[in-house]
Amino acid sequence: MAGIFTRNALNKIMEDENLTPQQRTEQVYSLYGRALDDGYISKSAAQQAQQDALESAKAAWAKEQTPPDPRASDEYKALEGEFSAYKAMQAARTSADFKEVKPKFFETVYGLVNREDGAKPVDAQLEDIREAYEEYFLPAQGASGRTPAVVLPSWTAPAPGRGPGLAELMKAKNENPGMEVVFD
Repeated sequence: MAGIFTRNALNKIMEDENLTPQQRTEQVYSLYGRALDDGYISKSAAQQAQQDALESAKAAWAKEQTPPDPRASDEYKALEGEFSAYKAMQAARTSADFKEVKPKFFETVYGLVNREDGAKPVDAQLEDIREAYEEYFLPAQGASGRTPAVVLPSWTAPAPGRGPGLAELMKAKNENPGMEVVFD
C-alpha cells in the first residue's frame, strides 16, 4: 500500500479483488488519515504560529533598533563646523581687529589669517598682511585722526566771469580746514 494519498494509491485499493467493500473503505479512510497527520496543520494552529512568529520578529527588531541621533551623523557635524566658522567670520567682521579692512576684501583677508594654536596674534598678522596687500586696507589715519586730504592741481586764476573751480576750492580747503566750501 502506498503511504501517500494520491489517485494511484486509491486506484490500487479499489482494484484489489481480495478486499471487501468494508475493508476498502477502511483503507481509504486510513490512507486519508495518514495524509492528514503527515503535515496537516489546522487553520487556528497556523494563525497562532503566524502571530507568534510576527511578535517574535517585532521584538527582535525593536531590540536591535535605537532611535537615530541626527547630531551624531557626519553630515550634521560637517554642517555644524561650517556654521561655527561662518559665525566666527561674522563676529570678526565687526571686531576692532578687522575695522581697517575694506569690506569687499574682508573674506580674503580673513582667509589669510592663521587661527591655529600657537599662531601670532591677529593684529600682528594683519600688519604683515597690510604690508603685502596694502590695497585690501583702508588708508591709515594720521595722528590727528583725519584722513589725508586730496590735493588737486589748481589753476592760477579762475576764468573771467566765473567763480573758483573745484580744484581751487579743494586747494583752499586743504590750506584752511575750517573753511566752509560753497558751490554757487
